[in-house]
Amino acid sequence: MTLHATLYDFRDLDIMLKIAAEANGGVSSMELAEAIGLGEEGTQAVGIRLGWMRKYGFVVRDEEKKHWDLSMSGERIVKAQKHAAQVKQVEAIPDEAMVSVMSHVTSRYRLGDPVIAQLLRREFLFGTQKR
Repeated sequence: MTLHATLYDFRDLDIMLKIAAEANGGVSSMELAEAIGLGEEGTQAVGIRLGWMRKYGFVVRDEEKKHWDLSMSGERIVKAQKHAAQVKQVEAIPDEAMVSVMSHVTSRYRLGDPVIAQLLRREFLFGTQKR
């Protein structure tokens, strides 16, 4: 059985939160695979996924220790998740008004930080996948 750790299997943010929770100076692909429930057999799949996440600027790799950790942008993203009050405000917006919110999101995608733009794009892909 081939294990996968694609964008459609795990959100980038969930992997980043798991790295933040597990990492004390970094986490190996095997440690992360076990932490997300893929076991040792998922090590290669997790390594491939983390390679993509490094390309997008979410994580960094210490080649000497063979450990992954959050990039500076990744750390900012994880820290921002602790603002639950902001999420409640967005949840309270009526569906009809979400068009305006999406307009703001796409503007930030086009004009903002490229790392955040990638995460926004990938979050949209994850959230709109066919189930």
